[in-house]
Amino acid sequence: MSHERQPGCPILHADAGIRIFIAMDDPRQLLEEGRFEELAHDDHPLWRGLALLELKRWSEAARAFEEAPDAAQSGTMLELAGAARWLAGEREIGVERWVAALDAAYEGPASRLKPPALLVYAGTRLADSRYVLRGTRLLTKTWKPKIQRIWPGPVAGFLLGHVDEQSFLEDGYSDPDLEARRLASAHFWAALKQPQKAREHYEAAIENEGAAVLEVEHHLAHGELAAAAP
Repeated sequence: MSHERQPGCPILHADAGIRIFIAMDDPRQLLEEGRFEELAHDDHPLWRGLALLELKRWSEAARAFEEAPDAAQSGTMLELAGAARWLAGEREIGVERWVAALDAAYEGPASRLKPPALLVYAGTRLADSRYVLRGTRLLTKTWKPKIQRIWPGPVAGFLLGHVDEQSFLEDGYSDPDLEARRLASAHFWAALKQPQKAREHYEAAIENEGAAVLEVEHHLAHGELAAAAP
């Protein structure tokens, strides 16, 4: 994906499933207009699953992602399936999907950093140090300074303490859709490291209901806010 980026901002990496999403104008319009009921009947499992996530029909969303052709080899589908299971209250199954994503197909080394980061998140929420340690170990093994230039490389750098919060949140894109996706992801991870400001960050992560819906963190942030609601 070629685009103009601000100085210091990483390239945003996308796999085949996300490129399909961007290429199809009509489904994207339905999503941006909030017409999720219509989109939930789309033929493509990515669109259908995303719409079902927005409708909070978690189990149906999970099945849409899991039953997609070659879903077991798609990192994106496994990440989203894991989020759907997690939000449905099936947290252990959700973690299983994220563990499976560790060995799934991705286009580049930066994208492979997302599943270990999700393990860190899961382990933190489940108070299970095994997942935190495994995720951190894999992030440490994979992260290199050059990966910092390709999103989600900065997520790993931030979680490992190599990237300061200000640059992590502020080094953005000129393209509004790419920036919306980056911000949803960045604010979600900032919330994990700053629990005292978690609500502020989660609200920022769900602010955009258009392009940001592509990011698994957007949906997990919705879940965090719902869990914290009185």
